[in-house]
Amino acid sequence: MNKKEMIESVKEYLSHFGKLDKKIINALKKVDRKRFMDLNKELAYEDEAIPIGLGQTISQPSTVARMISLLELKKSDVVLEIGTGSVWNATLMAYLAKKVITYEIVEQLIEKAMKRLKRLKIKNIEIRQGDFRKTKEKFNKIIFTAGVIKKDENKIDKFAKNHLKNNGILICPFRSGPLIIIKKKNNKLIKEYSQEHYGFVPLILA
Repeated sequence: MNKKEMIESVKEYLSHFGKLDKKIINALKKVDRKRFMDLNKELAYEDEAIPIGLGQTISQPSTVARMISLLELKKSDVVLEIGTGSVWNATLMAYLAKKVITYEIVEQLIEKAMKRLKRLKIKNIEIRQGDFRKTKEKFNKIIFTAGVIKKDENKIDKFAKNHLKNNGILICPFRSGPLIIIKKKNNKLIKEYSQEHYGFVPLILA
């Protein structure tokens, strides 16, 4: 695939879920996936997850676009991302939101991500190393880029309760299965699941 074909593939996928969000498509056009890959660059525009080394992948563009669409991002939003990886996902969100704070535990990935942000002159992403659960802040939107198993789902619920602002949204995948979608309304959590299923690298919850 070339870049245009990749974007058409994403548009076709998103069309199954209702009205197409043109802002997300524009972000995909502006934020070139190839610039966030050191390995397998010749596969940058394939609509699939691609290994980036260190046991990690850069997620499938259609999946990324779907998850971002579920966040309903606004220009005033401060977003928390768990799992920086290549920093491509964070950069797409930074194009649509006020600020993205992203956590990563793999030091080599952090170093590469920081170099990319500096090279691309992106100012509204903050990369943090360590356990995201130690943060004291609350956020408009929260997204996980690695998957949980069923027995850890209650930890995600608790994190949403403590760290989502009112009217906020949290998206978290299972390692294999649907996306968890949690919305906070009147300080109460409303949880649902996507109809479609995905596969993700494991979220480490030691």
